[in-house]
Amino acid sequence: MQSARRQLTGKEALQRLLDGNKRFLSGKLEHPNHCEESRKGLVSGQEPIAVVLTCADSRVPPVDVFDQGLGDIFVVRVAGNIINDHILGSIEYAVSHLHTPLVMVMGHSSCGAVTAVAQGVKLSGHIASLTPSIDAALKKTKGLEGHWTNNAAKELAVTTARKIEESEPIVADLVKEGRVLVVATYYDLESGEVSMLSQGIF
Repeated sequence: MQSARRQLTGKEALQRLLDGNKRFLSGKLEHPNHCEESRKGLVSGQEPIAVVLTCADSRVPPVDVFDQGLGDIFVVRVAGNIINDHILGSIEYAVSHLHTPLVMVMGHSSCGAVTAVAQGVKLSGHIASLTPSIDAALKKTKGLEGHWTNNAAKELAVTTARKIEESEPIVADLVKEGRVLVVATYYDLESGEVSMLSQGIF
């Protein structure tokens, strides 16, 4: 099982997650890698097939949404899907040391952080550090057709994915070598569906 994970390409890992989301939508869950053997096998190390950077929102559980199991997804969470040195460092660890072939940034509908900034809520303390990135996405999507804050959440996911893809030297080099794929996706809380935001992947 461990060696099979290493052989996955970024596209293959992405397809595995999307297939898992289809199972999640249909209710035909497999709950892979949840047995005692899988758990004990992870004690000596991990080889996740994907990094998923998503919001800290409790309604967005990547392992469940993609019907994956223990050790399958290296989850990085932060309110608003913003990128900073700590987040990037976690991603770099996964792709360089764990050889994870896929990095997915997953925005979601009804994001509380995006909604708060859109409504002009004055964020205090360290929460305020989220504002600049979210505000930029809101400004870019204002006036576009559709739901404003959901559009902004999508824009934020795309922008964050691009920043990760271009981050030097580690991720950018691995992307150029074809060893890592970076994509942006969007999770709809109501339907449970994860849709692609990145174009031309398949």
